Amino acid sequence: MIRSLFLVSFFLMSCNNDSSEIAISKDIDFNIMVNDYKLVDSDSLQVKLSYHNPDLRNIEMDWSTNDIINGKFDFGSDSLNTHVRNIPVSIDADSVLIDLKQDGLSITSLSIKVEPRNQQRVIILNNNESSFANLLYNNRLFQYDIVKTESFKKYDFSGYDILIVEGIKDFSDNLIREIQKFMLGKKPILYFIDNVDSEYLSKTLDYPKVKALRGTSKNQFFKFEEEYPVKYLSNNSKAFQVYRFYELKDYNSDEAYFNISTNDPLVIKKNILGSNVIFLATKIDGEWTNNIFNEFIYDIFIELVFNQIVVNES
Repeated sequence: MIRSLFLVSFFLMSCNNDSSEIAISKDIDFNIMVNDYKLVDSDSLQVKLSYHNPDLRNIEMDWSTNDIINGKFDFGSDSLNTHVRNIPVSIDADSVLIDLKQDGLSITSLSIKVEPRNQQRVIILNNNESSFANLLYNNRLFQYDIVKTESFKKYDFSGYDILIVEGIKDFSDNLIREIQKFMLGKKPILYFIDNVDSEYLSKTLDYPKVKALRGTSKNQFFKFEEEYPVKYLSNNSKAFQVYRFYELKDYNSDEAYFNISTNDPLVIKKNILGSNVIFLATKIDGEWTNNIFNEFIYDIFIELVFNQIVVNES
């Protein structure tokens, strides 16, 4: 979530020897935005500062939290680009005070509310080694278990908040019923689409229908064709490469996102039985995507679960 927290436009006035004449020396336009997604990623506020005036010098941002952590960012004289900084906030912090200065003099200050974060339990269905689990490594907000599937196994997902279905090709009736119960609980699910009986699963789990597997080798890759969302954390979308993906059929165009150069969607977003569900048409695998593509998968995951983790108390 992007919060465009503060927009300040003002004039700095200067006087010459004749105090009756006042001239405008600088027109300054500051914009401070906060990306709350960073709260989920690493317990920090991502602050973006933009200002427009080539004559500006010595811009500083002092910050402090209510639990006595403080620091300073020096932005120097470069006003041509947006400056991004991360302010660390502990689990106990509920506010951050920002004081914007030029040449040591305070220009403006504001207080940013830091919402509480809920820890989530994640169940990852995977019959091999989970690549997705590596994305959650060392993130205190996610505790995960990896569970293998079996034909006659009985499942109980009731103690979990988030479901990841990764590398699962066989869906038993017991598994389908437990996933349906999970959706009735209005809990989010991320599927990595696989070589399954998608015609049958489309009737039971509203699973997208697969038309064909596309792509053959790393000599040919597909790139994003649309703008990357500003709220996402990755700055590397132009470097994302997809070598293989599942071409889908009979999907609702309103549910299709992130088209690649073949005009096929990589993501299908649905609301099923009250549950927000994302289907991803490629994999975390060196034969399917390049390594930096993991940042995209992490971004769509954060979007999927954000409202469960960050508690909006306003």
